[in-house]
Amino acid sequence: MMIKNALIVDDSKSARLVLQRLLSRMEMRVDAVDSAEAALAFLEHQQPDVIFMDHMMPGMDGLEATRLIRANPKTSAIPTFMYTSKDGEDYFRVALQKGATGVLCKPADQEAVMAVIRSLDAPAANDASEPEPTSSNIPLIEVDRLVQKHLKVALTEARGEITAGIDTTASQLQQHQKHQLEVIRRQLQQQVDELRRDIMAELDPQTLFRRTQSPNQRLAAAVADKVMRKSADELSTNMHIQKVAIESHINDQKLETEILIRTTAIRAAFAGASVGVLAALLTSMLL
Repeated sequence: MMIKNALIVDDSKSARLVLQRLLSRMEMRVDAVDSAEAALAFLEHQQPDVIFMDHMMPGMDGLEATRLIRANPKTSAIPTFMYTSKDGEDYFRVALQKGATGVLCKPADQEAVMAVIRSLDAPAANDASEPEPTSSNIPLIEVDRLVQKHLKVALTEARGEITAGIDTTASQLQQHQKHQLEVIRRQLQQQVDELRRDIMAELDPQTLFRRTQSPNQRLAAAVADKVMRKSADELSTNMHIQKVAIESHINDQKLETEILIRTTAIRAAFAGASVGVLAALLTSMLL
């Protein structure tokens, strides 16, 4: 079976380009689609010699598509290789059960692709072998055409390789950026959550009471001390005023008492003198 046409089914553009480049080096015609559904639609109208099927794709996966290809009489004879990063005997066994011919692991290299194609590219025994043309009977115009053809193929391969490398690098950078952004987002979210918890804890009534209890107590003590000092000052002032008033009253009473005593003494002296005069008069009268 001469393998000349291949169909690549993969949702990754870079993966399609890499495999397409490897197959093109073997002078194969390559078609590519980006989903299992597109592959089934393609097979309704065209029949490639081999299919390389990715496993994980949006929508229908590769194993289910392979099962449907094997179940369709029109496509059941087309060799289908799972083109995936999955490996191991268990996966190989599952792939065979679904109808796959084998597994080509990603990332594929030229040697692995050549081994797959050579396993299928077995010419029949009765195929007539054409004699290879010698350099002596090839015209110059044909040589120029062949040179231009190979140059075009080389440029196409180089362009595909560069494009695949750019796509792969861009995809890796995008994945790295997405990972870094996710890490930053999680860190910011964690900081926001911690800040929210701290704020909620600070606004808790019991916490606010505990935090303001000591300042309130100190303020109340200061106010009470000030009030007590003011009351003591007022009481001292009032007591001093009362003391002065009492002392003034006592002095007034003493003065009045002294005046009364003096007045009484004068009156007593005057009365005594009067009695003495009267006694003298009476005595003289009696004599």
